[in-house]
Amino acid sequence: MTLWRYILRGFLRAVLIVFAVIAFILSLFAFVENLRRFGETDASTGNIVSITLLQAPEALYQVFPLVLMLASLLTFLRFARTSELVVIRAAGVSALRLIAIPVLASLVLGVVFVGVVNPFVAASIKRGLALGDEFRHVDASMLSFSSDGIWLRQADTQGETGQTVIQAERGNADGSVLSQVRLYRFDPAGTLYARIDAPTARLGARAWILEDATVWVATEDGRFDRIASGDRIELPTELTSEQILESFSRPEMVGFWALGAFISQMEDSGFSGQRHRLFLQSELAKPALFAAMVLIGSAFALRPTRFGQTGVMILLAILAGFSLYFLKDFSETLGAQGQIPLIVAAWTPPVAAILLALGLLLHLEDG
Repeated sequence: MTLWRYILRGFLRAVLIVFAVIAFILSLFAFVENLRRFGETDASTGNIVSITLLQAPEALYQVFPLVLMLASLLTFLRFARTSELVVIRAAGVSALRLIAIPVLASLVLGVVFVGVVNPFVAASIKRGLALGDEFRHVDASMLSFSSDGIWLRQADTQGETGQTVIQAERGNADGSVLSQVRLYRFDPAGTLYARIDAPTARLGARAWILEDATVWVATEDGRFDRIASGDRIELPTELTSEQILESFSRPEMVGFWALGAFISQMEDSGFSGQRHRLFLQSELAKPALFAAMVLIGSAFALRPTRFGQTGVMILLAILAGFSLYFLKDFSETLGAQGQIPLIVAAWTPPVAAILLALGLLLHLEDG
C-alpha cells in the first residue's frame, strides 16, 4: 500500500503542476485576445479579467485529457530517471500493476468531471457569454425550450427599437415554420403593448408571415382588447433559418444533469437533438477517455533511461495523444451527421486507444 500511495501522490502532483502551467498559458492568451475584442468597448480591465476567468473553465475542461497524458508521462519519466522504476520492476511489480493506480485515479476524475465540473463549466460559459454581450451591446435572438414549447426573442427592426417574444408549441426541423404561435410585443421600456395569436408563423424574406392572425392591444387598465381577427400580418425580422438554429444552446452550455430533459423538450418541439445526444454520449465516455490518455502517457514512459531515445518517446506520446483527439473529432463529426451510431461515435476512440495502449504495454512487458 505504501508503494501505491507513493505512485498516486506522484501522479496527482504531476497533474496539478501540468494543469497549473496549461491554465496559466491558456488564460494569458485568452486575456490578450479579450483585450483586443473589448478594447473599444466600455469594459474595464477588471471586467476583461472577469470575462477571461469565466471563459477559462471551458478551455481547461476540453484540454484536461491532454493534462492527464502529460502528467502520466511526467510521472513515469521521473521514476525512470531516478531508477525507481528499475527497483519497482525488480521487486516483481508488472507494468500493468504499476499503472493501475493512475488509471483508477483518472477514472474517478472522469466521473467527478462529468457529474460535478460539467454543470459548473456550463454555468460559466453562459455567464461569460452574457457578460461579453453586455459590453459589446449585442442583442441577438435567443431560443429556448420549456414545457410550454419554444420561446424565441428578436429585436424589432421598424420604428422605435423594442422586442418581440415568440412562443410556439412546435416548429419544423429548420425553424422556418412555427405552429400555434403567440407573439408578445414590448416597447423600448420593456412594457407589453400588444399580443398576436396565429395558427402558424412562416419565416419569409425578412418577415414572419402570420395567416388568420388575431391582434390584441393592451389598455391602460391592464386588459387586452381585440382589434383585428383573421388578417394576414407580416412582422419584420432580421432572423434567418440558420440564425434560429444557431440560437440553440450549445451542448456545452447545458449541464450534464439537465441535458436529458433539454433533449426531450427540444425533440418534442420538432427540432433534432442529434448534436446534444452525441455530446451526452461523449460525456458518458469521458472516464474512458481519461483512462486512455493515462495509458498512452505511461506506455511511452515505462522504459529505463539507459535505453535512450527519451525525447523520441515523449514526441511519440504527444503525437499519439493528438491523434486520439483527431480521431475523436472525426468520429463525432460522422455521428453528428448521422452516418454512424452515436454510441459508436462517442465510445470507439477511447476504447480503441485503451486497447492499443494495453497492447503496447504487453508488448514491452518483460515479466
